[in-house]
Amino acid sequence: MPTYRTKEVQARKKKTRKYPKRLPRDPNKLFRWAARGTDADYEKLRKLARRARNGLPAHIDSAAFERLTQVDRLRFIEEIQAAEEHDVSAGYFLDALNWLFDKVPWGNWMWPLAAAQTSINSMKGDGLNAVDEQYARLVGATYGPVQERPYVLDHWKRQVQFDGNYVSVWDNPDGHRLIAVRGTQSNADDIAQDVLVGLSGRSTDAIGAELLQILAATPSGTVVDLAAHSLGTSLALSAFNNKTIYNAIHETYLFSPAYSPFVRGSADKYERDSAVRYFINTRDLVSMGSFGHRAPSNAVFRSNITGAHKLAQWQGHTSYQDPIMHAPPVTKLHAHKAVFGQSRGDTSAKENVAGGLVERESDAGHAGASAAPTQQQVSFDFGDVGTFDYDTL
Repeated sequence: MPTYRTKEVQARKKKTRKYPKRLPRDPNKLFRWAARGTDADYEKLRKLARRARNGLPAHIDSAAFERLTQVDRLRFIEEIQAAEEHDVSAGYFLDALNWLFDKVPWGNWMWPLAAAQTSINSMKGDGLNAVDEQYARLVGATYGPVQERPYVLDHWKRQVQFDGNYVSVWDNPDGHRLIAVRGTQSNADDIAQDVLVGLSGRSTDAIGAELLQILAATPSGTVVDLAAHSLGTSLALSAFNNKTIYNAIHETYLFSPAYSPFVRGSADKYERDSAVRYFINTRDLVSMGSFGHRAPSNAVFRSNITGAHKLAQWQGHTSYQDPIMHAPPVTKLHAHKAVFGQSRGDTSAKENVAGGLVERESDAGHAGASAAPTQQQVSFDFGDVGTFDYDTL
């Protein structure tokens, strides 16, 4: 009679513990990530905080960072809970933690790397300020045909002599100049540039020559910033290969920067440069290539789903409308030399101008005395009168 043998149950092989590639934004998972840290992990974290304390930047709260040097699992979870309740001090704590995580060498320590340089980037970054919003509006006004771009936006005036296919230049009364570079429009050249950026991470240098001409014509001492959106960010950074252009730009603002999902490109190159400010929506497919490594050192993050790539999300709730976006003037603009100052041919004359009347007091040849003031009518051309009288200049 045959004998039977029961099948032996093979012992399960112990699988290597898998760490998540990124820290989810779900707070419950954030708690689980904090709880996963061992006592050894927290001891390493405290030692790292103590070593990095001397290099603490000014924007990190020192009191919050000091709590990191004594943190343990329980205190870490308490800080996360306080952050959910919008406690300001807990927000400072997470800012300090994010800064510290960027100091962790790659591959050296799995627990913080599971959270640090990936989706936790969306918790990092600066807030949107008034300058950011103004520059976003000016870049938005650079879209469309040149003849349809506004002459004045907020308190900025477009310098029409510099207009190009991708570029407009805006000046404000404070002496600042902004070079605005638009993104993709529906034409073959722009789409070809988009494909090139997607495959290689870089565009061609299509605006470098224009930027050189603008900078050469800009008076010395003028603060020049550059702002760009989408494809325009890649065009601007390609022009920065010319160090003359890069050195002349005070700060660079990149709204929805264009990354390649395959290779590192020009947008990756300037992430450690604090003078280059990134504006990234974590749901934006165009900027998706920025994930998987450290956040830019100067960045603003958003995570809204609708309009993830649109420029309007960076323009603030006062995004440009008809009241601040003026059409070209109906009548022709006339340039006039100022009538203030000394009159031509009389170096000792003093002029006071008020309401179109010039009062002259001449003391030539009369020591300690002044002649009776005379009044001379000055004619101005407002566009609807006769020929301008150039003798009044």
